[in-house]
Amino acid sequence: MEFSSISKPPGTSPRDQEHEDEARSERWLLSYADLVTTLMVFFLAMYILQLAKTKESEMKAAAAQAVPVAVAPSVAQPDLARRARLVALLAPLVDRREVTVKETPQGIEIAINARVLFNSGEARLLPDGLDDLTRVAEVLKKGSPRSILVEGHTDSAPIATAQYASNWELSAARAGAVVRFLVERGIEPGRLAAIGRADNDPLALGDDAVARAANRRVTIVAQY
Repeated sequence: MEFSSISKPPGTSPRDQEHEDEARSERWLLSYADLVTTLMVFFLAMYILQLAKTKESEMKAAAAQAVPVAVAPSVAQPDLARRARLVALLAPLVDRREVTVKETPQGIEIAINARVLFNSGEARLLPDGLDDLTRVAEVLKKGSPRSILVEGHTDSAPIATAQYASNWELSAARAGAVVRFLVERGIEPGRLAAIGRADNDPLALGDDAVARAANRRVTIVAQY
């Protein structure tokens, strides 16, 4: 029995067969080129999208920075004006040495020596100090601060009595007595707060009689 070889398609010459084989071998280059082109388009689109997001973020940041510049002065200016007015109203009391005044970031700090307000170890207001405190109350009503903190301060000498177990209780009681007085003079209770500081915020360093006298005080902080 004879086996015949696989016959080529009729009309196909060896040269045509060679060209067909070369065409098949180069088709993968076309697919590769299509893939590279697609990737280039994809990365270009991602780059443009990122540029757009960056530009949007810069515009938002610029707008956010511009708002305080335009708004802050209109908000802060009335507060500065009221603070200046309160200081001017307190000037006569400062000249008569009835109070001392200091401007702080928290507000206008008005200090009254406790010696003219209270006896040693007590929290009952003395009649001799009521005139000074009345004038301070009138100034606070005209100055219209947003809130008023009354802080009681003692010296470093320890106290232990039946009424006040420590300087904490004494300083808080003195602050409360001043707050009640201010309420009686027409200041709204909701704007007031009484705070006892004991001897933790001394005005003068040292333990001599002069330093202790300076540290026994009531401080009124007018906040705007």
